[in-house]
Amino acid sequence: MAAFRWITLLLLSSFITSSTAAEKVVVQLKWVNQFQFAGYYAALEKGFYKAAGLDVTLRPNGYNGSFVSPVDAVVSGDAQYGISNSGLILDYLNGKPVVALAATLQHSAVSWLVLEKSGIRNIHDMADKRLMTVFPLSESLELLEPFRAEGIDPKRLNLIQTIFDLQPLIDGQVDAYDGYVTNEPFLLEQKGIPYRLIDPRAYGIDFYGDVLFTSQAELQKNPDQVAAFYQASMAGWRYAMAHPEEIIDIIINKYAPQKSREHLRFEARTMRNLMQPDIIAIGHMNPGRWLRIAEVMTEHNRAIDNQVLNAFLYNREDYQPNLLRYLRIATIASVIALLLAGIATWIYRINRRLSREILAREAAEQQLRHLSETDALTGLANRRAFDQRLHKEFRSFLRNQHFFSIIMVDIDWFKRINDTYGHPVGDHVLTEFAWRLRDHIRKTDFLARIGGEEFAIILPETYPQEARKRSEQLQHVINDTPFLPPGADTIPLVITASFGISCVAENDLAADAVLIRADIALYKAKNNGRNQVELYHGENKLALVTQ
Repeated sequence: MAAFRWITLLLLSSFITSSTAAEKVVVQLKWVNQFQFAGYYAALEKGFYKAAGLDVTLRPNGYNGSFVSPVDAVVSGDAQYGISNSGLILDYLNGKPVVALAATLQHSAVSWLVLEKSGIRNIHDMADKRLMTVFPLSESLELLEPFRAEGIDPKRLNLIQTIFDLQPLIDGQVDAYDGYVTNEPFLLEQKGIPYRLIDPRAYGIDFYGDVLFTSQAELQKNPDQVAAFYQASMAGWRYAMAHPEEIIDIIINKYAPQKSREHLRFEARTMRNLMQPDIIAIGHMNPGRWLRIAEVMTEHNRAIDNQVLNAFLYNREDYQPNLLRYLRIATIASVIALLLAGIATWIYRINRRLSREILAREAAEQQLRHLSETDALTGLANRRAFDQRLHKEFRSFLRNQHFFSIIMVDIDWFKRINDTYGHPVGDHVLTEFAWRLRDHIRKTDFLARIGGEEFAIILPETYPQEARKRSEQLQHVINDTPFLPPGADTIPLVITASFGISCVAENDLAADAVLIRADIALYKAKNNGRNQVELYHGENKLALVTQ
């Protein structure tokens, strides 16, 4: 629907302004040419900007150790658009007239990188260490906020201006580096250097990333241009994420020949995880989330009136291209009443069609919000909701030592069921399996379907032996009563499942570590013949009080 609406606007714009020269605009990127800006390359190379009447120049950043603040470039008028991060909201609150148009990344890619040999395992270990980051600090706020959230004195932060090169970290001249999870980890892996990511999300700091913005002056002066640029850019991003290999070819041939294909593919894969384009519309921004980001970024987390943000967030409905105005100008020169009536009728129909598109989009967005946290088949929480809950439990563990366990459950030989009886029977088995699990866990436990026939349970305040006991109870619930799905020739199906268990460990650096260990235990259960319960045993130091 959004694509149809954008095409409709472009057709109308072409009809009205066919004799108008393309408007020249400059986009100040926040870094060097790479897949990070794939959507803008796609919009330029596939003709989306040209169709919108725009002559766009993409200006890279960070070459030769220099860095131009995109905010300063846009506010000064040196560029009309820029790419920044969530620190943009602080610039706005400090009086800079900027307007956020779209958030390319739903989760920021910014993270601290440390070498494994440094011994730095968490944010507390970084106090009094040499931290290389981007100045001005508004470009690094999401990396600094975890220190304040954890009560670390700002005077203990030894911040060093970045030179946009990993070599000082590799040589031991600095202890931590302000990096992008889509970029620098690949470079370290290529060199065979073990590293750790210290992600702000582990400390409750979950900001938007790569925010497209303009200035209030530009929006007031050229609202039609801003609307066209926004629509063409989002169309470019949708194209880029649907055709990553084609855009990688374009980047290598025209923008960044020094980048390897493997590096750009690494970027594309990592960015997809941060964008979640299959669940959330690219560019989507939640005003409530922006409000919370603003409160976190300001001193003492002071409350901010949401009205203050009205001028910060771009409202496309307030700035739609003024089609009627242009059509009136076109019809003034005409003396044929029939043509005037025909144009008026045409506009009316287009407006009705656009209104239907808007209503359909709003309905679709409501449905997406529901789908984003619910598995449609079983009604359980889905992977996205599970990941959110897992990170919440991990933060509670870091702050209060509230231990938790994870049980991974996988239906044995599920493919045989689908192949033998068909997918409707398989779906019935999945649904009944989910209900049996749901009806036999505690109210405090959290159950989700995280894959095809894979489920996961988070058990707060539960240690490994108790988790094993509960897994064995669930195993009996599954095994003791055959499944009777319709369409299986009334033959009872004996279903079994494999269980993998892991508990959070004192030396865990990220929530995903617990999940990975549970998955290893699950693999062992399946490898040992299935219908097994396996507890992870490894070198990770579990709390001594688990027994």
